[in-house]
Amino acid sequence: MSGVGLNVSVDNLATWTKYSGVDPEAAIYGVNGDLTSVYPVSRRVMFGLNVTF
Repeated sequence: MSGVGLNVSVDNLATWTKYSGVDPEAAIYGVNGDLTSVYPVSRRVMFGLNVTF
């Protein structure tokens, strides 16, 4: 074995905003203009291992 590499990638780890409602990317407006929440934005964590022989 001549080398080993490890990598990590994270999408949508956290959202920093002064918006007081639900996540603005996941919010929809109902028929009456009311703010309604839907499923939250997914968070994805990916790990990779690269081994060279």
